Amino acid sequence: MKRKEVIVDTNALLIPGEFGVDIFEELARLGYVHILVPGMVVTELDRLRRRPGLKGKEKIAANVGYSLIRKYTDTSEQERTPAGCTVSISIEEGAGEVEKEEGDTDAMIAALALKRRAAVLTNDEELRLKLSQAGIVTVYLRGKNRLEEGE
Repeated sequence: MKRKEVIVDTNALLIPGEFGVDIFEELARLGYVHILVPGMVVTELDRLRRRPGLKGKEKIAANVGYSLIRKYTDTSEQERTPAGCTVSISIEEGAGEVEKEEGDTDAMIAALALKRRAAVLTNDEELRLKLSQAGIVTVYLRGKNRLEEGE
């Protein structure tokens, strides 16, 4: 059986802080064992959490998401989440043809998903539609309490 891999979008990392859903446990429940966080996503999340004027739940959610990623990727050994998934930050940044400018994160995620034949965890409806049209499986928040797969 192939080890299932999922690429995580920036807005998906806000789910634990906004809704209290353990995305790692939910991804493991769906059979995903490797979670890939593109470097551009980490940068975007860091920029979001440092944005002046960001307050309340949004600020907490951004800080929680950033802390979780750092917790599971800042070790010299690959640390597993409590649910048994491995988390890594991608340094390949997609398929190579995608320029690394702000706003290119979605294109980079799509290119990386196609290249690695991975699913994508996102709540971005527009991105989910594009990915679905390209035949890429998406994982999204359903009912504010669980993750679900769709295409």
